[in-house]
Amino acid sequence: MRVIYLDVLLVLNFCMDYCILRAASAIGGRPCPMWRLSLASGFGAAYAAGSVLVPALAALPVRLLSCAAMAGIAFSARGARLLLRQTLLVMLVAFVFGGCVTALEQVSGTVLSAGGALYAPVSRKALLVSAALAYGLSGIVFRNQARENRPHGETIRLSCGGKVQEVYLLVDSGNTLRDPVTGRPVFVLTRAAALRVLPEEVQFLPLLLGKDNAADLVQRAQQEGAGGWRLVSFRSIGGGGLMPCFRPDAVTREDGSAYDSLAAISGAGTICAGEYDGLIEP
Repeated sequence: MRVIYLDVLLVLNFCMDYCILRAASAIGGRPCPMWRLSLASGFGAAYAAGSVLVPALAALPVRLLSCAAMAGIAFSARGARLLLRQTLLVMLVAFVFGGCVTALEQVSGTVLSAGGALYAPVSRKALLVSAALAYGLSGIVFRNQARENRPHGETIRLSCGGKVQEVYLLVDSGNTLRDPVTGRPVFVLTRAAALRVLPEEVQFLPLLLGKDNAADLVQRAQQEGAGGWRLVSFRSIGGGGLMPCFRPDAVTREDGSAYDSLAAISGAGTICAGEYDGLIEP
């Protein structure tokens, strides 16, 4: 009769899920904060424990849903397309890790898993070796995909009018926008991202923003008492024009540093790939 220690099962699966998500983050070119990885790994460990205690939870459809939930938590995936992409990447990396666990089982002669969960109390050295091997193999297997996914995006946190939101921006060396008055850097948001960030009283601006009406909308915002709005000019391959621009209450970059900057809103529907909320300088 096999004896499964719940605390050991939770710790082992938390560590393995964290390694899987960390590898998927590096390979997919989508960095995410440690707290998100930890939260998703905690969910995965809890699911692993549940799948051992309740065998019905180890069914393939439930496991796929669990993987999707982990990807959504870790990478803050918005939209079905992005969620599917991140879920598939996590699954592919998990297959590599699973192969390493199977190899460790063959070498050690010990059954290490049950119901899709890692549970055997093996030595920490063996686990570290298998995790490092899996991480390295996943980098080799998905090396081309990792190369194609660069340059990386960056998640920043915006505070505006009492609202705090995270946006995922494409790091673009061609984005050299500067506020002509203060010289501060300007990052660019899509209309959809601006709707999430802005307070309700000025949401009309991204909703109505078109190619040639930025000046009229900024004037309307100023007339209605919304301070801090201005215009910034831009030039791109498709031409140039004006974008409405505002200064958030606070901006925090991915490394935790404050970013003294302004945010512009683009009226173009194809500012960047669909998974990004805008553009930011390196």
